[in-house]
Amino acid sequence: MENESAKTKDAGFYASAENKVIEAVEEVKSITEEVVAEVEEKVEEKVEKVKKALSKNDEAKALMKSAEMIVAKADKDVKDVEEVVAEHVAEFKAKKEALADNAMVESKELLAKTHYEYSEDDDLEPFELSLGCTKEKVNLKPISGGHFSGLILALIGMLATVATWIFFAAKKTGVELVPGQVPEQGTLDAMFTWIGGGMTGSVGNPMFGMITVALTALFVGFLIYKMRVAMKENKNFKIANQAFEKSHNYVEEQKESKTEMERIDEHIIVATPLIESYTIILNEENAKLKRILHVEGELEDMSEYHPNSKHIMEETANLLKRAERFVNAPVSKEGRFNEDSVNAYREAKALYSTYITQAYA
Repeated sequence: MENESAKTKDAGFYASAENKVIEAVEEVKSITEEVVAEVEEKVEEKVEKVKKALSKNDEAKALMKSAEMIVAKADKDVKDVEEVVAEHVAEFKAKKEALADNAMVESKELLAKTHYEYSEDDDLEPFELSLGCTKEKVNLKPISGGHFSGLILALIGMLATVATWIFFAAKKTGVELVPGQVPEQGTLDAMFTWIGGGMTGSVGNPMFGMITVALTALFVGFLIYKMRVAMKENKNFKIANQAFEKSHNYVEEQKESKTEMERIDEHIIVATPLIESYTIILNEENAKLKRILHVEGELEDMSEYHPNSKHIMEETANLLKRAERFVNAPVSKEGRFNEDSVNAYREAKALYSTYITQAYA
C-alpha cells in the first residue's frame, strides 16, 4: 500500500512538473512571437523610411542600375552559350567544307569521266549558319541630376533679376545708363535708395535697396534652380522607367536568341558525325569508280559499262545528291534555326542507313 501511495505521489509530482514545463514553453513561445513581430515591424518601418527618403532622381538611378544589371546578365548568358556553340559550329563547318571540297568534288569528276549524267539541284538555297540576330541595344546612358545646368540657369536668372532692378530704378530716378560703363557711386546710391523704400513713397535706404536686390536675385536663382532640378528629376524618372521596361523586353529577346542557338547546337551536334560518315562512304564509292575506270577504262558511253559498274555509278550519284542537299541546307536564317535543315538531315540519315544495311547484308 505504501508503495502504491508513493507511486501515486510520484505520478502527481511528475504530472505537475510536466504541466509547469509546458506552461513555461508556451510562455517563452508567446514572448518570442511578440519579439519577432516587434522586430519585423521595426524593420518594415525602417525600410519604409528609406523608401520615402529616396528622391525621384535616386529612384531613377536605382532603376537604371537595375536595368544595367538585367541587360548585363542577359548578355552574359547569351555569350556563354554562344562561345560553346561557336566551337561546335567551327568543327561542323570544317568537316562540311572538307566533304564538299574533296570527296564530293572527286565524285563529280569521276562520274564525269564515266559519262554518267549527273544533274545538280538548281533550287538549293545558299548555305547560312549564323548565331544570334541583330537586336536594338537598350540606351542606358548615365543620368545627371541637373544640378550643374540648374546652377548655370540660376546664375543667369540672378543676373537678369539684378539687371531688371537696375533698369527700372534708373528709369524711375532719371538716370541714363551707358552700356559698358559702371555708374558713379552717387548714381548707384540714388537707384538703391529708390529700391530700398523710395518706390513706395517713403524715405529710402540704399543699404536696404542692395539687400532687396540681393535677396530677390537669390530667391529667383533658388527658384529657377529648384525648378530645373525638379524638371530634370521627372525627366530622368521617365527615362529610367522606359529603360527598365526596355531592359525586360531585351531580356526576352536574348532568351529567344539563346533558345535558337541551343536548337542550332543540338542540330549540328548530331549532324557533324553524319558528315564524317558521308565522307567515308563517298571515299569508298570514289575508290570503286577509280577501279572501274582502271579496269574498264574511260568508255565513250555509260551504257557500255558492266551492269555492276553502272549500279555503283547510280549509287554514288544518289549519295552525292543527298550529301549535296544535306551540307548545303541552311542551318539558320537571320539568326533563327531553319527547320528545313532537319528534313535534309533525316533524308541523308535514312539513305546512309540503307546503304550500310545493304553493304553488310
